[in-house]
Amino acid sequence: MARTPRVVEDRREQIIDAAMRVFSQKGFTRATNKDIACEAGITAGLIYHYFENKKALLDAIIEGRSPLRLMRSLSPHVLALPPERFLRFLVPQVLGIVEEEKFVQLIRVFLPEALHNPEMERTAAETLGKGLNFLTDYFSSKMLSGELRQSNAALAAQTLLGCIMGFVLRRQVLRDPTALEYTHAQIAEVIVETLLKGLLPR
Repeated sequence: MARTPRVVEDRREQIIDAAMRVFSQKGFTRATNKDIACEAGITAGLIYHYFENKKALLDAIIEGRSPLRLMRSLSPHVLALPPERFLRFLVPQVLGIVEEEKFVQLIRVFLPEALHNPEMERTAAETLGKGLNFLTDYFSSKMLSGELRQSNAALAAQTLLGCIMGFVLRRQVLRDPTALEYTHAQIAEVIVETLLKGLLPR
């Protein structure tokens, strides 16, 4: 019987979920497709029907389960919001995705690997680059429209991303109690207010 699009998508998501769990437990380097297949309850050969290799599975996780998916799905209406409203919407959403337990487990496992595995280092750099490009384009467009003052859009994007990453690392890797006591909304409010005070027209 031919697979329907729904069956194909469901199986694909099943494999991605299993890969997230296995990568979280074993890390990317040590995990095998056999491990992932066992976790998913399928044969190892079936994985290759959906994904070319283990790296393709990791790419699917990054594209579909990280903030990149949110950034790609934003409507023109949302992007047209004033910067204060847009960033107060975006930052809590990003924190909510990144601090979801399955994603946090991946971060804890992948950070050490990124320091010693060139492939993982490249993947991390590419992922951050996509997020930075989105933010840089956003800040550039708002500077051109006069909603933000002219400044270095790329550096503003790095500042915003750095603030978010700093909180995530302190909260989810270091388990810093002084960072854990704040909600996503509180963190977003301070990050956005601090950043925008330097970018709003004077």
